[in-house]
Amino acid sequence: MSLKPTQFSSLDFVKELDEKYFELLRLARISGCADHNIIDLPVATKLLNQLPLFEKTHKRIIPLLYDKAHKLAIFNDLSPQCQKLLTTITQQGIVTELARKIQLQQIIATLSADNIPLILLKGAAFADVLYNPQAPRTSNDLDILIHKKHWHKAVSAIKTVMNYTAKPQPDVFGDLFELSFVPKNKVGAALDLHASLTHPLLFNICEEQLWENSVEHPSFTNELVRTLSAEHALIHQAIHAYKDMDFCKYNLVDSHEIINAQSPDIKKTIAIAKEWGASVPLFTLLKNCAEIMSSNVNSDLLKQAKPKVIIYKMISKLLKSRFTQPLAKSKPLRYRVNQILAQFIFTGSFIRPLLLQSLFVKSLMFPNKKNAV
Repeated sequence: MSLKPTQFSSLDFVKELDEKYFELLRLARISGCADHNIIDLPVATKLLNQLPLFEKTHKRIIPLLYDKAHKLAIFNDLSPQCQKLLTTITQQGIVTELARKIQLQQIIATLSADNIPLILLKGAAFADVLYNPQAPRTSNDLDILIHKKHWHKAVSAIKTVMNYTAKPQPDVFGDLFELSFVPKNKVGAALDLHASLTHPLLFNICEEQLWENSVEHPSFTNELVRTLSAEHALIHQAIHAYKDMDFCKYNLVDSHEIINAQSPDIKKTIAIAKEWGASVPLFTLLKNCAEIMSSNVNSDLLKQAKPKVIIYKMISKLLKSRFTQPLAKSKPLRYRVNQILAQFIFTGSFIRPLLLQSLFVKSLMFPNKKNAV
């Protein structure tokens, strides 16, 4: 692993960011970095001393950087400010992740009592698997997928231990495929309970395939507690990155670890994504993994998955726009336009976005008419 300065400014699917932003993501990697002797230690030390400038954007990977600083034996060479930041955020992360795990165990016990299987998603799935509890990749909440046939029963069960809460920035679709809950006693973690991975109209995700290929989570002696297969987990990372319109944050660290530690069949992953209409998000994610993280992605397969030139250029233009996210909790017209364009570009479909927009208009016209999960 080299930490010598690399020119990332020409990346096609990333806004123009300080190169240290990317180098910190690379330094946080675990898989494929066993030989620490090849890391330029003075460069790594200098890089970590810049971490306070990136505290907000890289907060979720700070415990990983704390762990790396100790593994490289450079922690004592860091500035007092950097040492304090690494130590404080890591200690907080360990405590909050422990509280999250206790909350998760309560949820699992509640659902298991009714024999309801669940699939842990994202951070909840990666804890104790991709990451060490003493060096967690922190997260804000718990994400759990429930099979549609168990949905209403699961919601009723969850309401016995948690309180339903409206989303802070609800859209007109409201609780169409995801409900949010908070602990009754205010201690623990918030929960996002999913009936599907994302809006069911956007991608043609085969939910049965998700469940059939799911595997038992190794940290729980409970066959009802599942995780996505490595291939499906990688596609979910891509779809979620599209939802956030950001393919270059802590999700790159997660995706790198899935690729290098869990060895998904990339050819199979690309084929599944094509079936689901998620080829464009997956290509975008894999390209960033290969270029920024040096993940183990076959270059020939990546070339084969490359979209047409016009689509490629549109992906770049949309992701580099300063309107990829709402501004100051508002959603200006330019953001809405980009959002609609992205639906057509990233789904590779003309019909699906139209159906979604039709539902959007109907929901605006008839706000009191709820759409069932």
